Amino acid sequence: MGRNRKKNSVHYPYRLMMPALLVYSVFYMVPLLIGLVMSMTNWNIENLAFKGNFLNLDGLRFEGIKNYSSIFADRHFITALTNTVWFAMATTAAKLVLGLALAMALNARLKTKKYLRTIFYIPAVLSYIVVGVLFSSILRTDGMLNQLLSVVFFHKVSHDWLGNTSTAMWCIIGVEIWKWSGYVMTVFLAGLQGISQEYYESARIDGAGGFQIFRRITLPLLLPSLTVNVTMCVIGGFKVFDQVFVMTNGGPGFATQVLNTIIYKTFSEGRLAKSAAMGIVLFVFISIVSVGISMAMHRKERNLV
Repeated sequence: MGRNRKKNSVHYPYRLMMPALLVYSVFYMVPLLIGLVMSMTNWNIENLAFKGNFLNLDGLRFEGIKNYSSIFADRHFITALTNTVWFAMATTAAKLVLGLALAMALNARLKTKKYLRTIFYIPAVLSYIVVGVLFSSILRTDGMLNQLLSVVFFHKVSHDWLGNTSTAMWCIIGVEIWKWSGYVMTVFLAGLQGISQEYYESARIDGAGGFQIFRRITLPLLLPSLTVNVTMCVIGGFKVFDQVFVMTNGGPGFATQVLNTIIYKTFSEGRLAKSAAMGIVLFVFISIVSVGISMAMHRKERNLV
């Protein structure tokens, strides 16, 4: 009886995992493997033809890593990769700093803190389409931002914020920070509320200042929340698509072109294998960066313990 109970207790969790693993395999791993195979062929829209109700793949042939070589020789792809890395780094740093500042401020004893938390979190639940259209109208030549600047500086301002190569990416970065800083704030708030007040009381009794308390107590004990936020922000930064597509569609020129927009553009042009190769590169890049960050952050958490 004891042996059967022990056997069931060991295998019971694994049986519960099977439905999730099945869904994960069907909707994630299988498409990923199909995309990997497709990326090593010459599969373009010209090669697709139908014989009756069946797809004719007579022109399909294996080409190895040719597509990968061609995309890394494409200066537009390199530009998109550079823009994506820059976008992910800039937005992650800004969202972490702003989110932590908001969390620290709204963790204090304020009568309106519940309302303020809701206000700052609302942008995170808005659709990117709505946000993109809203800020596109604000940043137009005759938009609200230019009208406000005209009042402040007492002369007409008619800068094309999204049509200028020097400001377009900054505008998209600003929209991303505005949208997700509230979400980062809520994760930090959960971490702050899990820290016992006894640590702070003991530190104040020992004469520690505000910065010392933050550095020695708050920040180390926020490492789990920081790990979640860094990982989510980096992954979200590398997967950016919606706001770029709605606000600039990668323009002006290639100033705001990112990996997902160039993948979409390549696929729309019928170059299916090349777009699949770009997608695989994006997947590998995100996997390496996110796993590396997660391992480094978890190592710091273990050292803290």
